[in-house]
Amino acid sequence: MYSEEVLLKEIHTLLKDDELYRMYEAVFNKYKYYFETTNYIVLNVYRFNDHGPIHVLLTTRRALEILRILERFGIETTAQKLGKPFRWSRFIVAFGALFHDIGNMIHRDRHYQFSVLLAEPIVDKLVREFETQDWLLLKALTLNAIYTHDEAVPCTTIEGSVIGIADGCDMEAGRSRLVHKKDKVDIHAVSALAIERVEIQEGDERTPIVVDIWMKHPAGIFQVDEILTKKVQSSLLEGKVKIVIHVGEEILEKII
Repeated sequence: MYSEEVLLKEIHTLLKDDELYRMYEAVFNKYKYYFETTNYIVLNVYRFNDHGPIHVLLTTRRALEILRILERFGIETTAQKLGKPFRWSRFIVAFGALFHDIGNMIHRDRHYQFSVLLAEPIVDKLVREFETQDWLLLKALTLNAIYTHDEAVPCTTIEGSVIGIADGCDMEAGRSRLVHKKDKVDIHAVSALAIERVEIQEGDERTPIVVDIWMKHPAGIFQVDEILTKKVQSSLLEGKVKIVIHVGEEILEKII
């Protein structure tokens, strides 16, 4: 359904920053084996769904889509509130999304803590290249975004909230396909197989973020409630997200 080439092009367009994109692309290619190893362990040891290169690229693209919507509606990011340029937020969201799941190669439980542990030396080098003065603040915000992407951790920044919601949107059928083929058919796999497409749209002043979800069976609602809804509720964007579920001719809307 998705390819690395297409997702990278979309990320380039959303970043609106050639220098930042070149850095992102180079880092993705350099550490691609991290994402592949993470995915191998997740699929073969935990027998869970896809957490590989496509997942991190798709999460980055969706996170940048949400960030673009916030910019259009004049919703300040945490970096902006601290007096930093919006470019900082793009950096935080891009690299936070890229490395948010690598901790799974150590353990699924509290993987967000291990993601910070593994990403720290990489992020340390990146922030020093990107920011010569307040690099430590940028590093802290980026690691915070990685740590708080999981619904178990309350978000304290807008950037972390954006990544968490984007991560929760990756629940289409393709993500559970490999697990399904390995004969692990639980409610999570069945629910994910019911979801055909997820798109992030621009809403209105009340709910600027709209997540459209098309599913072929109501079983997909379980995935929405157990993953996406919880991530929105643990974020700083609660109340600003509308979920629109399409099941056949029926449409269900709810604001989270």
